[in-house]
Amino acid sequence: MTESKETSEGTLRAGILAIGDEVLDGLVLDTNSNWIEIRLAPLGVEMHRLVSVRDNLVEIGRALKFLMETCDLMITSGGLGPTHDDMTLKAIAQAFSRDLVEDPKALIIVERQYRDLYERGIVNSPEITESRRKMACIPKGSAALNNTVGGAPGVMLEIDNVTIFCLPGVPSEMKMIFEESIVPWIQKKGTSEFYERVVEFEMRDESVFSPIIDIVMKMHPDVYIKSMPRTYGTSHVLKVWVSSRGSDKETVTRIVDDAITSICHETGLEARSSR
Repeated sequence: MTESKETSEGTLRAGILAIGDEVLDGLVLDTNSNWIEIRLAPLGVEMHRLVSVRDNLVEIGRALKFLMETCDLMITSGGLGPTHDDMTLKAIAQAFSRDLVEDPKALIIVERQYRDLYERGIVNSPEITESRRKMACIPKGSAALNNTVGGAPGVMLEIDNVTIFCLPGVPSEMKMIFEESIVPWIQKKGTSEFYERVVEFEMRDESVFSPIIDIVMKMHPDVYIKSMPRTYGTSHVLKVWVSSRGSDKETVTRIVDDAITSICHETGLEARSSR
């Protein structure tokens, strides 16, 4: 039985799929997922699932379907390049029975980018080889997303009321497409507002603080409180993350501030701003 997609009104649930042998082999640190998570939160998007898989058609397909169980928005990172192991789009086509077709807009992007890279002396030829043409082949019914940093276009497609954005794994390219294509899309959706504060309390033992969290969350049901302990004996303070989502910024800000005030009252401790 799959989990329901239901969440607070107007809130998108997101899933991230990080693709690449180099990530799972520990050769590359997956900073992309962390960067995306940090950007999604203030946009009012609830990060729900994070999965990492190898460059394998079946595994990518399974991961996509796992994310689709509970997510409205899915973002993949990696696997859009010209090499044989760049197979994200082929995996999507295979998993959802779609043909891969050469897209005119995607081809224009690839041609423009390699011409620019050639003129800047970064590549030796602007020729659209078979490996470069591969990057212009996207699942039928999807849309190519502009990439002004690298060669591979991003891709956006809708499957069963879930929107999937496929981004390159190169961080500079991923960030550029995210800001130019995903952020405006999310803003048009009119997602809920998000507000968070991270505060510190003079307390070393999380087990003592835990019952306070339960009490305050019952007092403020629209707030989420998470303590972030450090190794015992390394710090005299406990970091606490307090956040909320709602229909307007003023309301969620007040809810978070009120919850922190309640923590102070229950503990008799002062909250100090962190980070």
